[in-house]
Amino acid sequence: MTTADVFSAEALQDPYPLFERLRGAGDVHFLADQQVYVVLGFDAIRTVLADPHTYSSNLVAVLSAASGSATVSVAEAGAGAGAGVDVLATADPPAHTAQRALVMSRFSPRAVAETTELIDAAVAPAVAGLVASGGGDWMTTVAHRVPVQVIGELIGLPRKDHQRLAAWSDAAIDLVSGVASPERAGRAALAVLEFAGYLGECLDQAGPDADAGVLGSVAAAVAAGTLTRDQGAMLLVQLVTAGAESTTSLLGTAVRLLADDPQLQATLRAEPDRIGALVEEAVRIESPFRGHFRVTTAPTRLAGVRLEPGARLMLMWGASNRDPRIFDRPDQVDLDRVQPKLHHSFGRGIHFCLGAHLARKETTQAVRALLAATATISLDGTEPVYVPNLMVRRLAHLHLSLTPVDSRPGSS
Repeated sequence: MTTADVFSAEALQDPYPLFERLRGAGDVHFLADQQVYVVLGFDAIRTVLADPHTYSSNLVAVLSAASGSATVSVAEAGAGAGAGVDVLATADPPAHTAQRALVMSRFSPRAVAETTELIDAAVAPAVAGLVASGGGDWMTTVAHRVPVQVIGELIGLPRKDHQRLAAWSDAAIDLVSGVASPERAGRAALAVLEFAGYLGECLDQAGPDADAGVLGSVAAAVAAGTLTRDQGAMLLVQLVTAGAESTTSLLGTAVRLLADDPQLQATLRAEPDRIGALVEEAVRIESPFRGHFRVTTAPTRLAGVRLEPGARLMLMWGASNRDPRIFDRPDQVDLDRVQPKLHHSFGRGIHFCLGAHLARKETTQAVRALLAATATISLDGTEPVYVPNLMVRRLAHLHLSLTPVDSRPGSS
């Protein structure tokens, strides 16, 4: 396995044929010129996720298309000239445990259930505008717009700054894309530093006693000394970036599946309570984040492969979610899967995605609104293209043709 395999134009647009070919030879493959083990099999990834002591998340390097090189992570970029800042996704217990406990109540199923009005207020005008125009780019008009509005509100950031969050989030994703040129990666790193600086100022202004959503909770921890100011800012960077990116991706995948399948549309219009099943299949079929990294802390064996301490692993969520040994007809939508949440798209265990419930809720509400407002949804003839990125699986554009529900023949 080579860097050229992973970063080929074909694999960045559709990695699944490569995954299937490699899986036939084993669940763990060594990418020699990057010194990284790529883990594809469902059971092998489940083994890693069940043992955070042996497989640490405290890793700052990610793959780069330039053979033998690596780019810095968002956490390291945000650290500036100081020491690395490890929070949430790149932190291990006990630090991770305390950081997660600080904000997890804000993203619990119960808390997310109370965001319906907030989400609908963001979804309704975006969908209505698209439907009134007879279609357009779903990604630009809805999928990119709604998540930053929602996560901005939940964190407690000023509404006037919500659109800036999208640009900063895109820069953070570009930084770890693996395909950015050194110049582009440098610009992205500067943008992430600017983002962290902005969030640090928001923390300063919030104060520890402010009732300002997640922002207030993090500000209180900084004031109490349980988080440094840099840690607090980078924790918020991760929440905004992951919260926006995962939902944007999922919104694109779910609606593409609908646009490709008139029968699926008919089924969900007749049985809207099954929209949640579509959302779960969408997140399994196209994992919003392609994978995450781990590093071994002790000698071990994984799927028959011996790993020394310090071995770097990339866990490929997308490959494991289509493992035919686990999933029947893995490439197809099945609204009746017995274990619909068995996939790894939101991780598992101590690093299960904090925003998983929110991403599901936003996508469910957006799909519900789109189906309710339309009689037909189809692609406008332009083939959807994915953003070339090793870390995320997001459509660059999704051009739709829409028939409003009151435009059907015979309607009055």
